[in-house]
Amino acid sequence: MKCVLLALPWSVYERPSAALGSLSAYLQQHAPDFQTECRYDYVDVALQLGFPLYDGISLEAYDIGELLYTPFLYPERRAAVRDYFVSSVTKRGGAWRLDNAERFPEDTFGEAPTHEGIFERIQSILGAHLDKVVAEVAAAAPDVVGLTTCFGQLFANLSLARRLKEASPRTKVVMGGSTVSSKVGPSLLREYPFLDYVIQGEGEQPLLALLRELEAGATDMLNVQGVLSASVAPHMDNGVALWETRGMDELPLPDYDAYAAKAEQHGFLWVLPVEGSRGCWWDRTRRTGNPKQTCHFCNLNVQWNGYREKTTPRLVSEMVALSERYGNSAIFFLDNIIRAKGIEEFARGILDSGKDFALFYEMRAHVSPWEILQLWEAGVRFVQFGIEGLSASFLKRIGKGTSVITNLQAMKTCHELEISNNANLLTRYPGSLPEEVAETVENILTYALQYEPLSANGFWLGRGSTIDVLREQFPVSHLRNADFYKAGLPEEVYQRLALFDLSFDVAGEPADWAPVHEACELWTHVYSQARQGPYKHLMAYLDGGSFIRILDGRSGQARTILLRGRDRDVYVYCMEVRRFEELAAEFPELGEPTLRGLLEDWSGRALMFREGDRYLSLAPAFTPEQAARRIRNLHERELRGRQHAPPAQSRPAR
Repeated sequence: MKCVLLALPWSVYERPSAALGSLSAYLQQHAPDFQTECRYDYVDVALQLGFPLYDGISLEAYDIGELLYTPFLYPERRAAVRDYFVSSVTKRGGAWRLDNAERFPEDTFGEAPTHEGIFERIQSILGAHLDKVVAEVAAAAPDVVGLTTCFGQLFANLSLARRLKEASPRTKVVMGGSTVSSKVGPSLLREYPFLDYVIQGEGEQPLLALLRELEAGATDMLNVQGVLSASVAPHMDNGVALWETRGMDELPLPDYDAYAAKAEQHGFLWVLPVEGSRGCWWDRTRRTGNPKQTCHFCNLNVQWNGYREKTTPRLVSEMVALSERYGNSAIFFLDNIIRAKGIEEFARGILDSGKDFALFYEMRAHVSPWEILQLWEAGVRFVQFGIEGLSASFLKRIGKGTSVITNLQAMKTCHELEISNNANLLTRYPGSLPEEVAETVENILTYALQYEPLSANGFWLGRGSTIDVLREQFPVSHLRNADFYKAGLPEEVYQRLALFDLSFDVAGEPADWAPVHEACELWTHVYSQARQGPYKHLMAYLDGGSFIRILDGRSGQARTILLRGRDRDVYVYCMEVRRFEELAAEFPELGEPTLRGLLEDWSGRALMFREGDRYLSLAPAFTPEQAARRIRNLHERELRGRQHAPPAQSRPAR
């Protein structure tokens, strides 16, 4: 049995496809007699287009990236796709401007490029690349070709699959990945006869069983969990039951050899994908049966039955082993969310390895400053906190389960430790209120301006999200395939398919989120200006032990605030979120009226943020070292407090 696993654009060129690495390693472990080849063909396209342009399309993969491949399936839609491309990139502006010589070099796009000419050149490169891949794969005569479909790869894969079937009819084409979850998989099999099978959910066990069944001569795969065939697709409109590995520690180390060889050959920087978990522990929908037990806007976990994670020893040993194997200590964690417990143990395990790592992780605002510090010391330099909102009622509306004050604390800690936080603000969410927009703007301009700016991104509806599943409970109607697909698909195909990205109509008058986008633009400008200045901060403090001096330039006019004695102590203690009862217990000598007076004064001057009875001092440390020392001192203080706390009274037995 000979199998080729293949990844096409628009995967991020700087890292290998985790699906190919995991699947190939699993097949090698459990079926060493099978021949398995991995092809990271998206790298070749990135090299031909140039990394800046490839990156630009990757960032827009859900519409522009997908549509660029639809003319290879439907040539009659080429003009409509070209018009969409030109209109879309013209509106985006920025890096898509024609005078961007880095993205549109003269030797590729000519002396005076036009967006129409750029489109045609991209089409030429993509079409020639498809022909090359098909010729090489057909010449190898594999029994099975497996296509991974995630970030904007669906129509690239479909275009390849049709050409491959024409060139090598006996080769079975299997498609997997998050994009074919739920109704999408059966829909594709009904529409495209050149697809043989779709794997839904994680692929290790289903792919292995599928290959063994094919080797034995089976075709319908009725007995293989997680696999759809064309014969059963009409009867499985919502997809099939998933087949998941019980424990993630059972999985072998991924194999990135083929990608590493290509990356080293061309000499570009790349990062190692490492999988510490699958799913999201905040998504409890499968366990509870309640679709609202997760973030209502998210569909990133529809391909999992629940949350699973590797043990800390296994995860750390995998990091070390992969780093040694590939001579690479830059690691991108694929997890949708960092583990809820054991973060300190995990960070300590990385430190104990003795290696210098540069790490990326997705996080949630439950992570404390102490845990962020531990991760920073272990090498975390890039994160994406799931901020999404800076309005209390908006965070409740979207099911986020976090608060504005904890979001600000995470943003402050990242800023002062110089951890790059690539976080977003969700806008244009259906049902959001003008008051939530106003609150968001005020919190940006009054309380968050000194931290790394968030990106304002409009809500994008995905199949399987809470809003999709419970659409009648939300102010949305006429849910349909995303409208941009109309440019690339014949109308009857658009109507028949069930695709992953959806458009909708909003009931009533939607809130105008333009003020938030404008506030984020201003935020980005003033923050960038401050980072280029001599002090690097819009706001910062220096702690003198008996006093603290705060520099505040958020208004455009620099001012300093000096706090001495107990005022200084209270402000420093509130560098992490504190409830009033904690403050009253920590500083009983001040008395409640005096303490409340201080807190209200600082809140009124935007030196502190108040949310209910919780308070957070907003000034960040001037240097990462000072921030680290403060966080460590507060942590040790809390440990001492717990050690000296009186034991809780035991209750009498009933």
